[in-house]
Amino acid sequence: MPRAHLRKLVLIGALFVASVAAAQERPLRVAEIWEIPTLDPSQDGTLMKEKAMVTETLVAGNPDFTLGPGLAISWTRESDTVWLFKLRQGVRFHDGSALTAEAVVASLSDTLKRSGTVRSYTRIADLAARDTNTVAITTSEPFPALPAALVYSSAAIVSPASPRLDDGAIERPIGTGPFRISAWQPAAQSFATERFDGYWGEKPAIPAISFRGIPDPTTRSLELQKGSVDFASEVPYGDLDMLAGKGFTVSRNVTARNYVLSFGSLKDTPFADARIRKALSLAIDREEIVQYVLFGMGRAGIGAFPDTMAFADRSIVLPKPDLAAARKLLAEAGYAPGPGGVMAKDGKPLGFTLYTYAQRPGLVPIAGALQNQLRKLGVPVEIKVTTFAAIAREMKPGDARLAALATAMYPHPDFYLRQTYHSKGVINSWGYANAEVDQALATVLTTRDEAERTAAYNLVQRIVAADEPCLTIAHYGVNVVMKPGIANYAFNPIAHDYMLDPRMTVAP
Repeated sequence: MPRAHLRKLVLIGALFVASVAAAQERPLRVAEIWEIPTLDPSQDGTLMKEKAMVTETLVAGNPDFTLGPGLAISWTRESDTVWLFKLRQGVRFHDGSALTAEAVVASLSDTLKRSGTVRSYTRIADLAARDTNTVAITTSEPFPALPAALVYSSAAIVSPASPRLDDGAIERPIGTGPFRISAWQPAAQSFATERFDGYWGEKPAIPAISFRGIPDPTTRSLELQKGSVDFASEVPYGDLDMLAGKGFTVSRNVTARNYVLSFGSLKDTPFADARIRKALSLAIDREEIVQYVLFGMGRAGIGAFPDTMAFADRSIVLPKPDLAAARKLLAEAGYAPGPGGVMAKDGKPLGFTLYTYAQRPGLVPIAGALQNQLRKLGVPVEIKVTTFAAIAREMKPGDARLAALATAMYPHPDFYLRQTYHSKGVINSWGYANAEVDQALATVLTTRDEAERTAAYNLVQRIVAADEPCLTIAHYGVNVVMKPGIANYAFNPIAHDYMLDPRMTVAP
């Protein structure tokens, strides 16, 4: 074979290899469903850990909601309140410094100072480095769920050298994950990451990821179709079949989140009467909402957890809608039809403003369905769509809120049950108090008997399914839409929105 021809073949082969390598090296462009005001993990740990894969926690959560090793390879309970965590060796932060017990203590201590949520979730009272690779954590009271609580994304470990703003907030976290921050544009609500070649685990297949905050679901769908993003979640449900027809990969998934209607207050409002709450619940056709409003995304439910989750009490049965029974309960509570058929008591109509927000595409359509269904009961509902943050400022005691509440910010039943139903639960802003619930949630903190703990959690689930201090409408379904050519992605049900995977690849 002539040398010139051979050189030509070698050149062609080299160009082919280079083009394949370039195709494998294309960055992934992600449409984030929320605004991106900060990269501080203590304020938005889900973004930094689950999505950007910049930070990691001591304990990892598995797709079946069990626990696995993270930056800690093992943990033991030394006493009722003291736990020892053995660190994974050979881990380095993105700045090249080693992960040590001292660094973990410094990171968690700083997070606890700046995040009331992390303090509440973990109940950490003291931190100490026993040796280079052992962290001792003392809780303020016996807390068997501590390892699960340390899965919480905002409890991620960052280097003490992470750059900070004047107020102490972390500007760019230096984590241990497979990607590190490469660019941050606060004004543009966007940031970028690049592969961290010194990662201790499996190396990422893609070189970089860019994130852009696009809070409006319709806009996310349009950006996919324009080709400006490769990956998005929570696009309008009505767009899914259209996007699939255009060649996009579409998946519908169940995740650890509930659609919940909560009341402004259970004190000095009609909602203080359990009969009123139960009447509203009986007027709601949950199956109809899931099938025709959510396009099959999610599952109808009344309990705290769907029966697909390991810690659900499967004895709880969803009652069928029953307008006659609902009207009877309202009559028992002193309500009768007034002008226009509106239920009223002592001249005061039974109606309320329902607040919700648009970032999650199911919320506004569900609000519309609830408005129509409760109208049949004689209960008028005015819908107000605003931002999640604005609801807390504008909502009054006699109003209600429709939100999508995470049921497993860490993989343990204690998280949702205690936050939502304990009389001092951090999201129990409506003021529900049940002594039997509080006692059961106290029992799980002191007993070492797993069967007794499970029974107590199940009792709480049954009580609140009967009391309905807030109304579970459905268990959440989340969609993910990707451009053709994205491989090695599988939805992780433990995700709070979606989780990316370092094994993902992107074709040109």
